[in-house]
Amino acid sequence: MSRHALKYLATAILLGAMVAFATMGVAAEKPTRLVCDIWPPYQTQVGDEVQGFSTEIVRAVYQRLNAPIESIMAYPWKRTLQILESGNAEALFSANHTIDRETFAFYPAEILFESPWVIWTKGSKNIQSLEDLKGETVGVVMGYSYTPSFWDFIQTYCKVEEVTADDINFKKLNIGRLDAIVAEYGNGRYLVEQMRLEGITPHKDIIIKKDGLHIIFSRKNVSRDFVRRFSDELKLFKTTEQYKALRHKYLGE
Repeated sequence: MSRHALKYLATAILLGAMVAFATMGVAAEKPTRLVCDIWPPYQTQVGDEVQGFSTEIVRAVYQRLNAPIESIMAYPWKRTLQILESGNAEALFSANHTIDRETFAFYPAEILFESPWVIWTKGSKNIQSLEDLKGETVGVVMGYSYTPSFWDFIQTYCKVEEVTADDINFKKLNIGRLDAIVAEYGNGRYLVEQMRLEGITPHKDIIIKKDGLHIIFSRKNVSRDFVRRFSDELKLFKTTEQYKALRHKYLGE
């Protein structure tokens, strides 16, 4: 083999190695193991697969980024936070923003969707404000980040009962074991319809909080660059007809 041919071959091998190394670096920072809780219509369990509004958004954005997803696993909410904090998953959805979670998670600039949390009651109970809940038994979900002012109020003036999932609260409300519960509006509406509960009313004027829900990424094994690229791609995706179709499918909009 001539000297020129050897030089060409060496250059080709070097370039190939550089490309392979760069590809490995990109792949290594792409989140593949995702966790969530079951929170319909945003995360639902269908057989062995997690589906739902948030799930389809996340899958679509990963696909647009050419980032393969190894698995999406559902657990109780507090467990998902523990898994992400320990670095045993690359991302978690759907989470609202809290300062303490920033110690172990990156928040993208773009939210998955905006979510209002309201009071729900059964029957003709007259609830005009939080003041009307004084002395009542109020159901909440363990691990959910309610506002400090709301927590202070119910712990001071109400009997508080904590459960592990929203559907348990709605069942307890339906049979009269709770006077009121707190739930995100879309999730509550879905559960009431699916469980065929009658007489349960959302008080949409009493908003406990209204904030964005995110996919959040592990600081231990996800780069800031990937989080930024995911956020940019999510923002673009939300302008598409595919996103509009998902909103119609899951939220009736």
